[in-house]
Amino acid sequence: MNKMRIKPIITLTLVLVLLICVTACTNDRTAVSEAKSSVSTDISAAEKFFPSLEGAKEIEWEQVTLGSGNDRAPGPADYKFQGYIVLSDDAASKYTSSYDFAEAKPDVTFENIKEREGNWKYSEDFCKDIIPEYYLGSVWIDGNTVLFSVSTT
Repeated sequence: MNKMRIKPIITLTLVLVLLICVTACTNDRTAVSEAKSSVSTDISAAEKFFPSLEGAKEIEWEQVTLGSGNDRAPGPADYKFQGYIVLSDDAASKYTSSYDFAEAKPDVTFENIKEREGNWKYSEDFCKDIIPEYYLGSVWIDGNTVLFSVSTT
């Protein structure tokens, strides 16, 4: 093949690759900077988030998209799930008597859910027993209410 014909093909290929890279990087950066959030009260989510948690009666939670949602440029965590679960009296009593809880101030900032006041308590063992291994995060309890903030790994 003639060297004169190869040079324009290489140049065109490099320009196209550069254009694709610039476009992909720009789109990913935009998606990361604009976290998206949605709110739900679907009680089935309690079992999906915390399969070993018993007695969930109500839930209010939001999903916050942290990363681009694009598998080409994953973030450290793509989604954060946070909210409140209201437990039955029996379940709340079981948990509060089974773990050593300490007073805590949760560091949770909601996008679209009204924050609830509470005397939140934290137990590392409760977190280990309740949060599945495929999530990172914490849970706190106050009476019948569990506050949670977990993210995908």
